Amino acid sequence: IQTDPSLTSKILKMVNSAYYGLPNQVSSIPQAVALLGRQHLHHILMGSVLAGLFSDINNPYFSLREFWHHSIKTAIIARQLAMQNAAVIDHDAFFTAGLLHDIGQLVIAKVMPEAQLEIENRIKLEGIDIIQAEMEILGFSHTDVGEGLIQQWGLPRMLIQCAARHHDADHSGPFYIDTSIVYLANLLSRYAPPEDDGAAEAILNVIPNWQQTECTLEQISVAMQLADEQGQEVMESLGMLDMEIIDEQF
Repeated sequence: IQTDPSLTSKILKMVNSAYYGLPNQVSSIPQAVALLGRQHLHHILMGSVLAGLFSDINNPYFSLREFWHHSIKTAIIARQLAMQNAAVIDHDAFFTAGLLHDIGQLVIAKVMPEAQLEIENRIKLEGIDIIQAEMEILGFSHTDVGEGLIQQWGLPRMLIQCAARHHDADHSGPFYIDTSIVYLANLLSRYAPPEDDGAAEAILNVIPNWQQTECTLEQISVAMQLADEQGQEVMESLGMLDMEIIDEQF
């Protein structure tokens, strides 16, 4: 990392952001590793590398910046919810899971831009969800693509399952807590933070089986507030705010 000025800058911006809330400024990569550990640094690097990997998408029907904004908010909410669960050990893995959950959408936008437009139009005109629209038009969904890509990269099984099942309302199996948390974070990231318990309950009333995460109303509200406050700063530190928002013309 130290031989790449761009990566060094992004890592130090991220480490010194409100997301980590460290009491003192971190000025070097060795110091960052000493404070956060290699695994934490790995999660930060994942976001930086992915942002660069897909930065050349030339699709007038797809906004990279809006995509990463949703992914970062999902990542922050997922990590925060995981921190409230005693059964979860690696909280930062949930940041990576949230960051990667929609990676299949990036592949579709990059490889099949016209299909992306057709999918969006089908969703708007017929009122169906994105999975149904993708299956009708492509014969597969972005969750299938994400599952295959993350598996091809050789990443942990937990990340593969979260990419594959973040649209599922019912969760079971060895990763049921992990997938249920990312499922909930994905949906919560689309809402503004609730102002009170009544507003939080109104949001959760339209989310099936949110109780599977074993999180309280207060914990969910706090997670949403943190994502709203920290999202822009995290995006900036990973170089995602430089991406142009392309007006959608449907």
